[in-house]
Amino acid sequence: MDERYRSILYNFLGISLAVFVAILVVAYITIEAHILAPVVSYLLSFMFVASNLLVLRNFRKLSSNEFYKRFFISLGVRFILVIITFITILVATKIHQIYFTVSFIISYIFHSVIEVISINKLLKTDN
Repeated sequence: MDERYRSILYNFLGISLAVFVAILVVAYITIEAHILAPVVSYLLSFMFVASNLLVLRNFRKLSSNEFYKRFFISLGVRFILVIITFITILVATKIHQIYFTVSFIISYIFHSVIEVISINKLLKTDN
């Protein structure tokens, strides 16, 4: 594994773990009875973004057109899988749906920002 890719991966995982711990603490303090909702939503959004690391791992070997094609196809497939999982969780579990939905949206935005920053950093160091 390329050293630059590895350092960005470790940074992503470190920041994600720190935010996860912060979410656990805040959720425990504020909504102790519904702590499962933000935890599940965070893990769902983490799964969505972390799955993109497989696409980014080999992007240096691809042409720009091939990379964009794979990236957007994987983005669409991941989005559909997350929406299906999101709906399944809402229908099948007895968690508080408002806390879950709000936490999921916040976590999704947070992870998407980290993903864009990571991709930008990889592309900048490549040139």
